[in-house]
Amino acid sequence: MRKIFSSKHALCAGLVLGGLFTFSSSYATNNDANNNNQQVAATPTNNTRIVGTWELTNKDSYAIVRNPRTHKEYKVGFIIDRYDDYKFLPIDFKTGERVDLRSLVGHDDDDLDDELHRFDFYRNGTMSVIEREDNGRWKRDDDTGVYGFRRDGFFMKIDGKTRKNLQVRFINNNEFELTQTKFNDKDLRRIVVKKVMRYVRVTRK
Repeated sequence: MRKIFSSKHALCAGLVLGGLFTFSSSYATNNDANNNNQQVAATPTNNTRIVGTWELTNKDSYAIVRNPRTHKEYKVGFIIDRYDDYKFLPIDFKTGERVDLRSLVGHDDDDLDDELHRFDFYRNGTMSVIEREDNGRWKRDDDTGVYGFRRDGFFMKIDGKTRKNLQVRFINNNEFELTQTKFNDKDLRRIVVKKVMRYVRVTRK
């Protein structure tokens, strides 16, 4: 009888603790989402919400860069150079003026690399890259890529290259945000802590 009694107490205690943990986790997630008025998408189970056409915007997008010598970090905005592979040109948030990366963090280039500017995401997990031509028109790349969600974040595989360490910070009906913390370019790895890229919906599928 004593063993049964003890087992019942242990079971009840486990249920109570489990309930408290579930409640606190749920509260934290909901509170985070409510504070930002957005849905936090840690690991979506399907592609439904991201299906459609999205375009990168410099509004609410930014980069954290670090001087490798002093280890001092700076937050910079950027404009998109539509005439040179959509490269990120860093700007000062307050003045809107271009930032000199050489004097700030010792970076030889005047940009923070280029990012794909427009995507088409389809329900079957495939995707297309859309690039703007010189005449101003958008053209879909003939090579189809794939995308998906994993436990460690979001990935896009384009031209046989997997872009790892992308995290979806949030996604709602009109916007989503990707955070990149790992870079293939060794010079970027030296000075960029992270890039936060905000995308806006162009069309739905």
